[in-house]
Amino acid sequence: MKNVSKSKLLRVVAIVLSLMLILGTVAGCGKKETSKKDDGNVTLKWVIGATGAMKDCNRVFAEFNKQLQTYMPGTTVEFEVIAYSDFAEKWNLMAASREKVDIVWAGWMLNLDEEVRKGSFMPLDDLLKYAPEMVEEIPSNILDLCRVKGELYAIPCYQMMTGLPYGYKVPKDLADEYGLDHEKIAELFKNDERPTKEDFKPFEEWLERLKADGKLGKGVSKKFLDYIMGWMKGNGPMRASVAANASVDISNNDLKVYDYVNYENNMDYFDLVTEWFNKGYIRKDILSLTDITLDEGKEGGYVLWADSCFKGASETDSKKYGMEVISTPIFDKFIVSHQRPSTNTAITKICENPEKAMELINLMNSSKGKDLYNLLVFGFEGEHYKKVSDTEIEWLLESAPGTSSDNAYGLDAWALGNTFNAYTTQYEVEGWNDYILNEVNKNAFVSPLAGFSLDRQPIKLELSQYDAIYNEYKYLDMGATKNYKELLKERNEKLKKAGSDKIVEEVQRQIDEWKKNK
Repeated sequence: MKNVSKSKLLRVVAIVLSLMLILGTVAGCGKKETSKKDDGNVTLKWVIGATGAMKDCNRVFAEFNKQLQTYMPGTTVEFEVIAYSDFAEKWNLMAASREKVDIVWAGWMLNLDEEVRKGSFMPLDDLLKYAPEMVEEIPSNILDLCRVKGELYAIPCYQMMTGLPYGYKVPKDLADEYGLDHEKIAELFKNDERPTKEDFKPFEEWLERLKADGKLGKGVSKKFLDYIMGWMKGNGPMRASVAANASVDISNNDLKVYDYVNYENNMDYFDLVTEWFNKGYIRKDILSLTDITLDEGKEGGYVLWADSCFKGASETDSKKYGMEVISTPIFDKFIVSHQRPSTNTAITKICENPEKAMELINLMNSSKGKDLYNLLVFGFEGEHYKKVSDTEIEWLLESAPGTSSDNAYGLDAWALGNTFNAYTTQYEVEGWNDYILNEVNKNAFVSPLAGFSLDRQPIKLELSQYDAIYNEYKYLDMGATKNYKELLKERNEKLKKAGSDKIVEEVQRQIDEWKKNK
């Protein structure tokens, strides 16, 4: 160094310092983006599901952010609308690339347990203090449905949290003229006991009269076979299907797992469905149907089909089909099952302002933010809807909100927050929200298995093999083959070799462990 002149030394130091500044700048470019600006304002990105983006979205979102300042000064929401059909694929790409997203709709196409395992979502228990109104208004047992291994990872969009009881549906004129005995049917099913072949006699006698007079139409629908006749093989309201053949009777707290496929008296179902197929009560092309609901509520269509039944179902279905329909529930229980809610909101693991994110979720899920929530769901008064009362609106666009991206606007209330704060429209049964909140949800039977989540990894191979074999023989459920007893025996032997016993044992082990630790 002693041979280096002072001026040269200064030039070297300057070059080194310049390089350090350049490297520091480059390194800074690799830092994770922050949603908090230097001025203290915060931008939250919220990815929501919808039928698709609509032309008025940006206008409504701008007004939302304007009104949000009253509740959360300095906070702005950047919305991204993704069509339901594309949601899973696009979310997987976002998660894989760690795209900056703060809040995400976690609907039925995303597996909550899998997303938690991948590290997509943030645990929320410590953040609930930023959502006091929401915690007050959403029952804790509903929040618990989104717990994974004891920790809360999403907020359910509070709505009807039970399954609707299923029932049978018939054209009123045919039921009246050919004497379908509703009272006798109700008597047979009233105790929620598993039915036998004999319990279906009133249906069978009616179908026989229709056939004799050339009024059978398309006969009995596949959904009637699955949801009403299927009760004979244990597919009733008090059965919790956990995985493949592993089921649990939730009418008690024993939580004993049984093999659904080899359930006692299953043959009652297969005997009767095969008999009905051979008599012509079940359409011959049932195996090739792609749309099993296509012939519901049509002249010359199904004379007996099934779907969910609820308050005012006969009236609503008659309007829907344009013909008088009688909709009669057979299962009268409303059950909060162990399965994850189908629509939830999560905060991502990479969210840098989780407290603000939870404050926003609180507004969408409590009466505190109901005006803001209704703006987001329904858009502008006088343009997209008109007020009928403080809680009712008349929707002015061509189809119901959330049903078509061709509408100028309209999002799904059940994808954004607490639906009991949403306006009711002409598409709902009068008094629907009160009925669901104060009769259905309040009095629902909560499954003793609620909160349990199966880890499928230990039996991943067995489940895959089981599903492949079961689907290979699915046609047996339609009654469309004469040698069904021989084929059922063949199927069940294959399922056993594929590991059906191991599936039952592993599910039981996990449930026992969960019971011990909950």
